[in-house]
Amino acid sequence: MPEAETDNPQDAPDAQPPQNAGEASTEAATPLRKSRRFLILCAGVAIAAGGAGYAVAILTPDQSPLAPASARAEEEQAPETETGETDEAPPPKPAEDTENYLYKDLESITVNLDEPRLARYVHATITLGMLQEDFPAASQRIDAKTRVLRDWLTVYLASLTLDDVRGSANLNRIRREILDAFNQELWPESKPLIRKVLFKEFAVK
Repeated sequence: MPEAETDNPQDAPDAQPPQNAGEASTEAATPLRKSRRFLILCAGVAIAAGGAGYAVAILTPDQSPLAPASARAEEEQAPETETGETDEAPPPKPAEDTENYLYKDLESITVNLDEPRLARYVHATITLGMLQEDFPAASQRIDAKTRVLRDWLTVYLASLTLDDVRGSANLNRIRREILDAFNQELWPESKPLIRKVLFKEFAVK
């Protein structure tokens, strides 16, 4: 009698053994790990790109939309000094033409200062400066009033103390006061013709 065919798969010569359950789960998890690793890599690239953009915004705040509105407004309102349209220095004043002056000396004068405890006096020689076109008339007027001018100058210098004649600031003040007094005495109701009062000598002894 022929042998009955068995249903046991192990007796079949071409039958393949079933796969191990652990190996099947490992092969199934491998694509998931690769996919998860790829997603993590993409997220890292995106974060790095965003951080680089934020760093550029910090390094260049005036060109970035993240810069404060006040900073951009100050940049837009900044004066344009390179074009010369703003912050322009005023033109220098023309120098005085000293060559157009003529000078007239007065006699030297020596006066005691107003110092009761000390015997101090001042010896001064002044010269008066006038424009060339005014010099003839002014010189004639000064000669006619010489005694009056010397009397005023004597009284004025005798009223000064030792502190009043010390330093360049005081000397400039004395010159201005002499200039105003002489012009007021010589031309009380017309244009003053004496333009300068200079010290040829001013010694305190």
